[in-house]
Amino acid sequence: MATRNKSPREAHQEELYFPLIQKFALHPRAGWILAVVYGVVMLIVNLVYHRVGDYNVETDFYWSYIPQAQHVLKGQITIEDFHGPLYPIVLALLGLVSQDLFHAGVIVSTVSAAVTLFFAFQLFRRWFRPEIAFAAVLMMGVNTTFVQYAYSAGTDMFFNALLLGGTMFLLKDEERSWRSLVIAVVFFALGYLTRYNGLFVVVAVPVVVLLVNPFKLSWRDRMITAVVFVAAFVALITPWGLYCLREKGSFFYNKNYLNIAYEMFARNSVTWDQFWSIESQRYTSLSQVVFQDIEAFFKNLLNNALVHGVSDLGKLVGWPVGVCSLFGLAALFRRQNDKRELSFLVLAAGFYGVLLLVFYSERFSLFLLPAYLALAFKALTDTTVARFRLWDRLAIARLIVVALLVWSASASYLFNSVNIASGPEEILDLAEGFQKSGVQVPPGTIVVTRKPHIAYYLKMQMVLFPLVHSYDELERAVHKANASYLYFSVIEAQLRPEFRNLLEPKNAPPWLKPVAFRNFPPAVLYKVQATKP
Repeated sequence: MATRNKSPREAHQEELYFPLIQKFALHPRAGWILAVVYGVVMLIVNLVYHRVGDYNVETDFYWSYIPQAQHVLKGQITIEDFHGPLYPIVLALLGLVSQDLFHAGVIVSTVSAAVTLFFAFQLFRRWFRPEIAFAAVLMMGVNTTFVQYAYSAGTDMFFNALLLGGTMFLLKDEERSWRSLVIAVVFFALGYLTRYNGLFVVVAVPVVVLLVNPFKLSWRDRMITAVVFVAAFVALITPWGLYCLREKGSFFYNKNYLNIAYEMFARNSVTWDQFWSIESQRYTSLSQVVFQDIEAFFKNLLNNALVHGVSDLGKLVGWPVGVCSLFGLAALFRRQNDKRELSFLVLAAGFYGVLLLVFYSERFSLFLLPAYLALAFKALTDTTVARFRLWDRLAIARLIVVALLVWSASASYLFNSVNIASGPEEILDLAEGFQKSGVQVPPGTIVVTRKPHIAYYLKMQMVLFPLVHSYDELERAVHKANASYLYFSVIEAQLRPEFRNLLEPKNAPPWLKPVAFRNFPPAVLYKVQATKP
């Protein structure tokens, strides 16, 4: 039997041959096994060490998602200003089993991370040899940001899994499959109903179908495919859109234009608290934001195109991997590319464009992580790199892959071993002590606090610590809010330094009575006393 000559690309991928993992990578269920093992291990670690959410990204979880999930459990679906309804619904369903909604959120993130790795492995296997695909997805699984949001409660990893699932089904077949297309639309629509920037697929997918043409269709069939995709997507989101239209007066109701306004005009001039308390009231629509100063808007947009890319390479993937991604990007222009791989990169570019409108955070770029890794391994499987060897036998590319895996895992461990337990665990102790005191908390009891965590664990309602500058102003604001308690900790002291003395109960004014106290780090729960006539 005649043997087929290998292409230069296939020949070089032999240089990255990893005999110890080839047998596993070739197994038809390798992706599932990888996802299950990763999910089980991470779930045990996350539930043991991540006991309470941090004061950074997980603030939104306590502030927004938990109350919405609680409303769902009561049969109410809230129209939130900045995101869709799906995640609170999923959280509520899991909350029927788990008594702690925070733990439910951790479980959703961990399972989503495992599912994301499965989808990534299926994509990588279509572009690289199976063992190289395994190395790429392993590098993804130990990535610092990926691990962080595998335990952080929030929509980040859940949204990422939905987008990557849609991408996998869109690009899994060499020829057009209506069944795969429909499944892809469902994933993408669910992504939009999680985060509204998922709307980018309405433009990005038709661009892929029409211009990249991964299914090798005629222009007529490409047009039909693009129209069917958009029509199906709109049909799936229409029930929610009509509900928003009835309740809020807009099919695409949201206030994400405020996030855009902060990034474009306020980030370098006012504090976050000042913007959301005062400056945000100036903006009423996206068009107003864009045309308020259109020159500054597009100048900042172009600036973000560079800044976000540099930040992704440094913070999301890390410069050792990021340099390889840059070489892979250069390789795109030097050789013929797989159309499905190119299609994924176009989708990633479309998503990258949407992110330029808002402030940078590496968690927003999670969907781009497999794209950066695909570019990095594209560079490492380039025929030019194949010439570099040690002792005529050992491929430099193989050493680079091993070194990058070790570096990524080490960096991830150093960060996440500390960060996973960085939440304010003093809240748990304080709340437990307060509950053991036997104090009855009527439904609707209000606590004033800078962060919402304490309200959840005390089963109270939160009122934001007011932006005032004296104890008299604070007293008036607290009584106006009809608050029964006030919580003060290091985070309040940092953002409201005028009241730093409240960290020591003996320095509190007479209208605040300490009822629970933690020495280190300092945290005090005060009972608000009635104002004397």
